Amino acid sequence: MIGQLPWIIGAACAIVAAAVFVWQCLHIKSLQRRVMRAERRIALLSELAPPLTQAARDSAAQTCQRIVERFRTLVPASHVLCFVAHDGRLELAAASDGQGATYLRIGDAYEGEGIIAWTERNACAALIGPSRAPIASGLQIADLWALGDGYRNGPLLGSRDRVWALCVPLTQPRGYGLRPAVIGAVYAERKHDDPFNEDELGTALTVARLSADALQRARFADEVKREAEIDPLTQLLSASSFRKRLREVLEGPRRDVALFFIDTDRFKLWNDTFGHAVGDVLLRSLGQIFADVAATGGFAGRNGGDEFCIVLFDRTKDDAVAVAEALRARVERSEFTAGPPSVPQPRIPITISVGVAHYPVDVPAHAEAPADRLLEAADARMYDAKREGRNRVSYLRARALGTKM
Repeated sequence: MIGQLPWIIGAACAIVAAAVFVWQCLHIKSLQRRVMRAERRIALLSELAPPLTQAARDSAAQTCQRIVERFRTLVPASHVLCFVAHDGRLELAAASDGQGATYLRIGDAYEGEGIIAWTERNACAALIGPSRAPIASGLQIADLWALGDGYRNGPLLGSRDRVWALCVPLTQPRGYGLRPAVIGAVYAERKHDDPFNEDELGTALTVARLSADALQRARFADEVKREAEIDPLTQLLSASSFRKRLREVLEGPRRDVALFFIDTDRFKLWNDTFGHAVGDVLLRSLGQIFADVAATGGFAGRNGGDEFCIVLFDRTKDDAVAVAEALRARVERSEFTAGPPSVPQPRIPITISVGVAHYPVDVPAHAEAPADRLLEAADARMYDAKREGRNRVSYLRARALGTKM
């Protein structure tokens, strides 16, 4: 036994040395894999950053479409959807098929208690599937199956037994100690036999971080553009935006277009009597009435001061005149107050003078600068209404689409 001791010690040393060697090999391979993942991540950043930087110069909707395209390229999935926060809800902004989910279309708000709602509430990425998810400890992704929330916070499209669903939030920091603000989310789905691996999950988080910055810049650009296009007092189109849109309509496929040019009667007297603040209240009220008319098929804008314009699509001239007359009567019937009912105020009746022009009846289709011609025609008719005593609709007594007026 004593004679065998050196042999036993030698064998033990050999085993230990072999174990150390194997451990070192495994450790080296692990380090190599980490280095390869880091290199892939760097390559990913180099590949991903330029398109998303370009996307930041687009609208939020266009940026979301770019996000979907880049995400699906780097993290293959059968469905990829991008949501953007709007008025406290997530709205579908882009989809890999260009349409949306089975019951959710582009522009629809998400309502439900699935994985998307969980991600929005917790500002954290989440994964759900038919079994425990292969999530590395360093990845900040919640496994809803392991949390027992899989049935309540399931996939958007398929059932949790048939698909793997991943949702990553697009967030912006809100300050120390506060949960990040969720400005959007990317949702991806795969079949049950094709789970997301560790590298893909890490890539998804990287894409989300870059995408959030691009989306935030695009949202800011949209807001700046909207403020430039919308009159801040009435929330109608500004004068320049109205004219631009009118030109686009008349330069597009031919269609009937009716234009109302509206002036508010006695507005100066109202302003001088009650003050500019009360005058602004009146303009907002009128703007809402005009927006209601435009909502039937068209758009409305504030031309400046107390002048407004409304465009209606696909109306004959007879129809347009009838709508204008109904609008005039509605304003005449409206009770615009300058203060609380308990405070006696002088009564100043508010009415409107409306000029109506029609394309292609009053301005032929072959005319140069048809938008300018149509505005000039409606403006001239509005001044006719003012000269004829206000509170009336004026238009050229001409043949309108075969009907004698």
